[in-house]
Amino acid sequence: MRTHICVMMIGNRPRADRGFALISAVMFLVLILALGSSMLDQTVQEVATGSRAKKDTAAFHLADAGIDYAAWKIYNGGGTTLPVTWTRSDLGTGTFTVTANKFNGSSTTLVFDSTGTTEGHPAEIKVVGALMTTGVTNENAAFDYALFSNAAVTLKGTATVHGKVMANGNVTVNGNPTVTGSISSAGTISAKNGYTTFPNMPKISMPVVDVNHYKSEAGVILPDGSSIPSTINGVVFINGSAHLSGSQKISGKGVIVVIGDVIVDSGTVIDVNSSNDEFAIVTTGSVRTNGNCTINGFIYAHNVSNTSDFTGNGTANLTGGVVADVVDKASGNITITYKQPTVELPGAQGAPPQFAAVSWRRVK
Repeated sequence: MRTHICVMMIGNRPRADRGFALISAVMFLVLILALGSSMLDQTVQEVATGSRAKKDTAAFHLADAGIDYAAWKIYNGGGTTLPVTWTRSDLGTGTFTVTANKFNGSSTTLVFDSTGTTEGHPAEIKVVGALMTTGVTNENAAFDYALFSNAAVTLKGTATVHGKVMANGNVTVNGNPTVTGSISSAGTISAKNGYTTFPNMPKISMPVVDVNHYKSEAGVILPDGSSIPSTINGVVFINGSAHLSGSQKISGKGVIVVIGDVIVDSGTVIDVNSSNDEFAIVTTGSVRTNGNCTINGFIYAHNVSNTSDFTGNGTANLTGGVVADVVDKASGNITITYKQPTVELPGAQGAPPQFAAVSWRRVK
């Protein structure tokens, strides 16, 4: 006797298989949804962390700017009665409030307590320093470096620095730049092997650009947009911005002080006879070099109220050094070869005394 087993088919698949496939599909869908939810949560957390880090960095820089601002106010005769508090809320990214007071009752040692705030996120810095009553005998330590940034800096491309590099923030080295000296940082250093590095070093305070001092010493005072003389001896003061075109050839020895931005175009030569010529470009604005220009001397860009930056484009060749609030770009074929300055830079001997920080720490 034969027994016939009949299996009900739906289409070409048994019902039992179709049910298993449906359960598998549902489980797979649940797994995908769980993974998607986890990735979404992680993305939200990373975005929030990035936003907090951005606010923290901005608040920190505002607090640091408050320290410079307080030193500048004291340096220019403000705060004759201590304690005194200053607040700036016109900087766009946030505000800072800084208080200057005597340190343990001393008349020559001060303490600055500065708080920067961005979108409700605060950062606080406390600095103790000496209010020097006589000029220094040596150049500021920032001028010991071929490249110095008062903030974080990234070196990239095929930039060449023959000398030491220092930043009051983190240092990142990308690509194949050449640095023949050491790399120092008040923060971290991210660089491949082969560089001599010194992370977590003490910050170096940048000297204030004493506009009135330079103006009083200037042999030539020019309005905004004026052409710079082809021969310079001493101080040339430009009450505005300066644009050095490719047709200019400047010789002599002195300081070009600019109360505004400086652009040095391709073909400009600020150094006709390198054995005798030396200059410094000192500005409270920003500096940009373009193309194949030559500069024999230091570039110093610093402002206590706004950020002064340096941007080096093209194949600029600089013998001396660059010291700026922010080195926005040091890439391409720019070459910086360190040469100790002999012209009068801010904070040098003969300049008025300034505030010198001896202790610096972040409170929060």
